Amino acid sequence: MTPARLHLTDSELLRLLMHWAPLGRPLTIRELAEQVGISKSKVHALLSGERTTVTPEIARRICGELSVHEGALFFKPLPTPMGEGVDEGKRHEHERAVDADAARSSQELGGHDGPIGPYRRRP
Repeated sequence: MTPARLHLTDSELLRLLMHWAPLGRPLTIRELAEQVGISKSKVHALLSGERTTVTPEIARRICGELSVHEGALFFKPLPTPMGEGVDEGKRHEHERAVDADAARSSQELGGHDGPIGPYRRRP
């Protein structure tokens, strides 16, 4: 099982913290990537907003290099109840499949070409 990923609060905040790094000079993308142990492209993706999540270990390393508390840059999203946040026009694939042929049971949603008969055990 993969660990839950942490979300970056704001890419501009990360850029600002890199500018005011604890070394007394701005920290470049290359320097941060080398010190944290990730690629430059991942750091750039965080700064551009293209990528907004990292593993907890990477988040810990980034915050350690910038000397900030982990909660200042990253947060763990709260779980949402099923169906919350889904647009009215968009529904889950399973719900659409069940509604497409309500006569079939959920176990029989495979590729049947004929009428579905009742389940019968072999003698």
